[in-house]
Formats: sequence, structure tokens, C-alpha cells
Amino acid sequence: MTAPGPNSSPTATAGLFAELQDLKRLAPAGVRYSLSDELFVGAWDDLLSGTAWDTVADRSSVRAVLYVLFPGVGAEFFRAAGLSATAVTEVCTGAFERTLSGRVPSATYRRLATQLPTILEEFAGGGAREPAKFRKPTRPPCLQKLREQPRAGATHPDHPRLVLMPPESHADHCLLTAVYACLVADDYGAAPGEAFVCGLAHHLHNAFLPDCGWAGELALEPYLEQVIANCRSAALREFDPVLRDRLTDVLRHHESIATPVGKAISTGDVLDRVLDVKWRVRAASVSEQKVLGELDLVHPGPLKDFQTDLLTKTGLWTTH
Repeated sequence: MTAPGPNSSPTATAGLFAELQDLKRLAPAGVRYSLSDELFVGAWDDLLSGTAWDTVADRSSVRAVLYVLFPGVGAEFFRAAGLSATAVTEVCTGAFERTLSGRVPSATYRRLATQLPTILEEFAGGGAREPAKFRKPTRPPCLQKLREQPRAGATHPDHPRLVLMPPESHADHCLLTAVYACLVADDYGAAPGEAFVCGLAHHLHNAFLPDCGWAGELALEPYLEQVIANCRSAALREFDPVLRDRLTDVLRHHESIATPVGKAISTGDVLDRVLDVKWRVRAASVSEQKVLGELDLVHPGPLKDFQTDLLTKTGLWTTH
């Protein structure tokens, strides 16, 4: 693997995070809701199976990074493609480098790279399945509720609600927040596993509280804190006592910037909320010039001249 290159800038990291937003909307064959939802389920299954938090955080983040170029790629694809273990390593390492290099701190890049061989061994068919794939731990019902519970959209006490379509689920938001928190953990000196799990769990209360947004939360005053605490406790009671205690402890960092983990989760949370809106604005305002011109829908290759000429003759597109 090549060197990770210079340390990243906040702008470069934000660019990476914007690309990861696509995982909320991509659902290849076999994926029920979205790739971010699948990663949410896989991360929780690993946590429930007792996998170390730092390992869950880094492996989930590496998978998310690989999904940027190869949505949903896995062992089944590589078996059908007939690629050797060497070829799998070459392709996925190249995708990892292309997506991540220069966009996260060098220390973060190196940390995540240590998890890549395990994932590549699984992709190549020679490694053991992850706990999520073969142990099938019993999931607390609150996790399924988060997969089905939509986010509130944009609400303001002085304006009508703006419902954003397609809706994202709380699983989508929590997973991306967790990955972002993991990727910025080194910037704040936070433990990646704690930052990731705090992000993954920070909306457990919404398993029972339908997301009412800022306007609804203001309407719940002076009972809001009590409502959130009670709904979160109801969700936490569905976990075994050991994991419940650890989740309760790590969630003390949420809504606080007094600790490194708190800063990492706050960063992940706000960036996901803002980037989600930016994704929607970009999708809604896309032009044919952007898709056919800048993004080369008719991309370079042996057919390009023929197809471009055809589009010009039919009046559908011209490069002039």
C-alpha cells in the first residue's frame, strides 16, 4: 500500500463525507433499505457479539469507504467475477487509497489500513465471516424501530415543517454520524470505538419517540429532557446488562463538547445533518449540462464518437 500522502484539510475531509452520503440512497440487490442501514445492522450485530468497539468502528468505516466506489461489494461479487485473491487485494486497495488518501489525517489512514487485510480476506473467500454474518445475535427490537423511524425533516417553531424526500431513517443518520465521528476521532484525541458507538446509539430514544424536530422538541418543554431520558431508558432495557451499562456510559458524551468523544460525535452529527441537506439540494438542482457534460454520461471509450454523433443528430445533446 502506498503512503497516505499529506495530512488532510477540513475541506478535503468534508468532500469525503459528502461522498459517503450516497450510502443512504444506494440499495443494491439484497439490501432491504440502504447500504448505510446495512452497515448500521452489521455494526450492532458485531457489538452484540462482543467484538471490540475500536474494531467495529474501523471495520465499519473501511466498508463505508469501499462502498463509495463499489456499492455493496462483497465476497459473493468477487466469487462471481472470478478474481483471484491478489486481484481482489489490488482492486480494493486501489479503491481505498483513491477514496481516502489526503482526506483524513495520516494516523487515521494508517489505523484504518490495518483493518483492510481482514476485510479483503473475507472478500476473497478465504477468511471467516464476521460475527454479523454467522452468529445472528438477537437484536433488541429498538434497533428495527430505528431502521423504520424517519427523520423529522426541517422544522422551525416559526415556519411549517419541510418534509425532505426521500426520507432518511434514524439508522441512516446514526451510521453516518458514527463513521464521521470515527474518522475525526484522531483530530480530537478521542477513542475511535467510543466515538463510533456514541454516534451509533445517540438516537436510541427515537425508537419510541417519533422524530418531532426542533419545533416539536420546543413544544415538549418543560418535559423534553424527561421524555428523552425515559424513551432512551426504555430502549436500553432491551440490551443485556453489560452492554447496557457501557452504552449508558458512552452516551454521557452526547450533547457535550467537554470531552474528546463529545467533540467527535458533535462533529459527526452536525456534518451529517448539513451534508444530508446539501445532497438533496444538489440532486434537486442537477442539470443535463452537469450529467452529460461534466460527468460524461457518454463516457470516453470506443463507442463515444458514435454515440455522441447520434445524440447530436437526434437533437438530444450537443457538446457545442
